[in-house]
Amino acid sequence: MKKISRPVVAIALAALISLPLWAQQKKDPWLHVEVRESKDEPEIVKVNLPFSMVDVALKIAQDKKLNGGKFRLQSTELSVPDLKKIWTEFKKAGNADFVTVEKKTENVKISREGNYLLIKVSENKQQKVDLRVPVDVVDALLAAPGDELDIKAALVAMQQKGNSEILSVNDKDTKIRIWVD
Repeated sequence: MKKISRPVVAIALAALISLPLWAQQKKDPWLHVEVRESKDEPEIVKVNLPFSMVDVALKIAQDKKLNGGKFRLQSTELSVPDLKKIWTEFKKAGNADFVTVEKKTENVKISREGNYLLIKVSENKQQKVDLRVPVDVVDALLAAPGDELDIKAALVAMQQKGNSEILSVNDKDTKIRIWVD
């Protein structure tokens, strides 16, 4: 049997506590996450939360990596301060294709178009990853001090952008979609 993580329990608890408020929250934008796995036993997970409830869940979630809406990266090849430096230069460059990898069976492209960071990955001419993130959202994510990512600030920036798809991943066995409306 799988052990349920604290953030998942916190979100579920916030959902139960917030049920009476949902009817009043219709005007607020909602965050949607959908994960579909088509393994031997297909599984679909859908999370649909008003942003106010996501905020409550982030406040409740206490974890070594996630605390108060801030996520601490641990032992990665690229530190958050390095990401901030790269991001600063990325924004100065304006619209451009920054990375393009073309192989016989795989293509990767990282670019900026207008106010969006775009990351596209395709395999055998099929789109696998289509990431479209507003520049303001990345700015907010990287606004935390030190080696933390400010998840809460990024969510607030997403909320302010309104209706948009943030991420679409289509892999052999897994499909993930994240959007705001």
